[in-house]
Amino acid sequence: MRDREAEVWENPENSDHIKALLRLMVKLKLLQDGSFERSFSSSDYLPIHHFALAGFFNEWEAIEKIAAHLNLKVFRPKQLEERDIADTLTHEPFSNVPLETWKRIRAIPIQLDGDKALVAFANPLDQEGKKALEFELGKSITQLITAEEEILKALALARGADNDSLELILAGSEDLEIKTEQDTSDTYESSLIQEDPNAAPVVKLVNKIFADAISKGASDIHISPQKESLNVRARVDGIMQDLFRVPDGLKLAVISRIKLLCGMDISERRKPQDGRVRLKTEYGVKDLRVSTVPSAFGENLVARILSPDFQNLDFDALGMPKELQKRYKRALSESSKISLVTGPTGSGKTSTLYASLIHLRDGTRNIITLEDPIEYRIDGITQIQVNPRIDFSFAEGLRSILRQDPDVVLVGEIRDQETAEIAIQTAQTGHLVLSTLHTNTAAGAVTRLRDLGVPSFMIASSLGSVVAQRLVRRLCPECKLKADRVTRAEAAELGIKVDGVYQQKGCKKCSDTGYRGRIAIYSLLEITEEIAELIRTDAGEKQIEEAARKQGYKTLLESGLLLVEQGITSMVEVERVLGELWKNNAAPVVQQQVEENSDGLKRYKILLVEDDEDMRTILKMLFERELYEVVEAENGRTALEALYENKPDIIVSDVMMPELNGAEMLRRIRADKRISSIPVLMLTAN
Repeated sequence: MRDREAEVWENPENSDHIKALLRLMVKLKLLQDGSFERSFSSSDYLPIHHFALAGFFNEWEAIEKIAAHLNLKVFRPKQLEERDIADTLTHEPFSNVPLETWKRIRAIPIQLDGDKALVAFANPLDQEGKKALEFELGKSITQLITAEEEILKALALARGADNDSLELILAGSEDLEIKTEQDTSDTYESSLIQEDPNAAPVVKLVNKIFADAISKGASDIHISPQKESLNVRARVDGIMQDLFRVPDGLKLAVISRIKLLCGMDISERRKPQDGRVRLKTEYGVKDLRVSTVPSAFGENLVARILSPDFQNLDFDALGMPKELQKRYKRALSESSKISLVTGPTGSGKTSTLYASLIHLRDGTRNIITLEDPIEYRIDGITQIQVNPRIDFSFAEGLRSILRQDPDVVLVGEIRDQETAEIAIQTAQTGHLVLSTLHTNTAAGAVTRLRDLGVPSFMIASSLGSVVAQRLVRRLCPECKLKADRVTRAEAAELGIKVDGVYQQKGCKKCSDTGYRGRIAIYSLLEITEEIAELIRTDAGEKQIEEAARKQGYKTLLESGLLLVEQGITSMVEVERVLGELWKNNAAPVVQQQVEENSDGLKRYKILLVEDDEDMRTILKMLFERELYEVVEAENGRTALEALYENKPDIIVSDVMMPELNGAEMLRRIRADKRISSIPVLMLTAN
């Protein structure tokens, strides 16, 4: 049975002080409108930290703005002060307040000031929490405001949950005896908060693995046995990061401990196993879906970290643009249609599907899902897990669901012809069907369904919409930099307004990656009558996309570049995520004008002479945009060599250059009859 504190914290939307803070943030224009109140409800954090992580603003700048409005002082703790605060919590009267209460209220004591206590809050509007602390302390409180993350760090130090370094944990493991027999206690819940200081080293080590990964905001934990060690990594914002290595002697103990927590058979190491465990952490309750497989050096373990409170996820929380939301919701309002979400593994398809279900969950529809596995449990929806081991596949499940009088059916994935055909038949009998496919583009879903053996006429009559998506990392708001000249020139080449373009740097807040959090980029293909007719006549993907453009269709590349223009992500990140789509489609964005205006005209050749590499790159891009062929040289000497080899139509040169400057180069050109007639444009700073 869950305690009251967990219930209070896991349902922040029920707290008036949080709603008040959200309204204040809207008033101060930190948020655009009050629509975020609902999407925020699934967060593990208070609003300021939550939206700062999402890239809406710089956290400390927001805190300063709120403090100025409320006439409060800002407290910025340093590492030394965090330890002082941890020590303060052990002395009266602050020790009279349980650490769990400080955590629930998100507050830390600073010092006593006579009959008053200075206390820093993450939410200064939490008057209920303030009164509770005043009652416990027996003193009136003077409020300050600070960052929620700093409060959690100080409380973690006070609790000692992370006081044991890896070295200390391993030092106590020398005499560890490893037992492999099955424990029948079947522990399926655990806590990283109330840790036993006398716990075995392997228990502390496993807790540290979980705590470190969750504190970094990881989506997955990878524990991979090597020949002489255990490699522990975490996937943060889609990128793998090393946490630490565990010595060979603890490999078996660590894997066995995690399997035990998940209810797996610790004596069976030859077969793959799956399990789940719920953890109470400093960052809220987390569900871990754990999978093990045998490998060359032992069992390989991967844990997917899930947040159990998924009840109020909406399209705003996913970062879906308002106009695209409007069109997608229109597509979801149709019955007798299939709505597909496409993209590779890890592109956020499941989140979009769940947000779609929650949007449709209005009490008037019977919604049934077929999933493998069920990742999030949602109230008001019947969720069924397929099990191929007992021949209960997606296709078999679909047949069974039709006897359950559904209005909306979600099929986790269309993997084969049988599932595709039954899904289409389900739509044709008056049901809305939601599912996923693995394709690169929205139009590619049509090709994929054809490849699965579905006739074009059935696709045309049943398909309602296709959403293609990817996840890109958000630039860290604490350290992002205005783009340099080269990046700005590249952005201009792609038609992006360069004023809002930023690039990554790296700081402590983002673990020196330059990014914090992720946001989805979308491409929505609505199947209108015109598009349906093209599908019916076996039109290709390019034809479908060209027709869809007239109706507002945007490619993933265009959506990604819009986020670059808005300073949300970087050019490098969009290129990394889109990969082949970038290579294949970025060029046409630039070359479209070339193809339309070439008409067989000659491309003139420019010899560009400039010793500054950045300036040379920018000028080259500008000239190529005007259809010139550009030959580069870094000084007057290399320019003369290039002149005889390339015979340019015009020379554009800097004056001040090393080895041979522009003036001397011009004198030599005019002295040589073979090249003296070539026009020269000199660039000067005056």
